[in-house]
Amino acid sequence: MRSFVDLGLFLAAVALGIGSVLPVVGGIRPTEIPLSALRDGFPEGDLAGVAVPGLPLYESLAVPLVVAAILLLAAALFDSVAVGWAGTLIGVATAAVFWTRLFQTHGEYVELNRSTTLTNQNGTVLLLSGTLVALLCCLIALRRSPTSAASLD
Repeated sequence: MRSFVDLGLFLAAVALGIGSVLPVVGGIRPTEIPLSALRDGFPEGDLAGVAVPGLPLYESLAVPLVVAAILLLAAALFDSVAVGWAGTLIGVATAAVFWTRLFQTHGEYVELNRSTTLTNQNGTVLLLSGTLVALLCCLIALRRSPTSAASLD
């Protein structure tokens, strides 16, 4: 891969790693959101019901996000396109399933109270920007093969 692709993957890994502990919606952190809610859906009612206090870290939404960050970091350090794609797909899938499940249950509330539920949610910004940068870097790495690199001849 090219050095700017490696730098982009490194920055995406940092963004995903930091975003996995910052609030994503309504002041709720991924460390408070159970992974089983992605499969089963979130409970009806208040948005605060999405968070589970005292949730063990290994059962939280932060786990696949940190795994994606580690894979992106490994891809940047070891120049691996396949590992980069694996981290990118895990990050994109986790974010897509989370937001889909959230909007299925609490979409109307989030849209009506956009100013309070989405303001100062730095985790959302870092997660979405990190996955988009990783996707862009993987697409660039896929487009440029090692044999098509420009030479100085």
